[in-house]
Amino acid sequence: MQEWVYENDDENLIRYVLGTVGDRTLLCFGVNPSTASPNNLDNTLKKVHKIALFNDYDSWIMFNVYPKRDTKFDNLPDVHNDEIHIKNIEKIKKYFNNTSTNNESEISVWLAFGNHIYERNYLPSCLKDIYNAIKDYNISWLTSGLNKSGSPKHPLYQKDNTILEEFKMDEYIVTLK
Repeated sequence: MQEWVYENDDENLIRYVLGTVGDRTLLCFGVNPSTASPNNLDNTLKKVHKIALFNDYDSWIMFNVYPKRDTKFDNLPDVHNDEIHIKNIEKIKKYFNNTSTNNESEISVWLAFGNHIYERNYLPSCLKDIYNAIKDYNISWLTSGLNKSGSPKHPLYQKDNTILEEFKMDEYIVTLK
């Protein structure tokens, strides 16, 4: 049985990290976390787990562009909290450092935030900040396909046997306003 990694705030209103660590870990970015916790995955993370396994990863770690928990995206605040955002980036960098002790190892990153990235003015800038914090790692950027908008698809409605495909993150990030 794999060890869970789970980092949240004291009130459980913020979740920075959830997943398992194995020999071949897939790092994943959603838009914001819902109710999932270790041994109690929501439907999105059940799907992430299945797709990761199908793509020959033995583990996965979920991060989010903005770590505020809410089961309804529309309940996210209209303005982000800088303190939460900065702490989110610190947590993400910690796991990137642990996944790649030297920048020669490739890190697989699945972008899975869907069109919600466009639905709060601060989300694109949060994603850009995260990207700038990790872009110097040797990253293989992946998606499960693209929406008409060009954003990476959310995993929930993807098939369990979805093949993750290469994504040109360097080109995408400059399109975000």
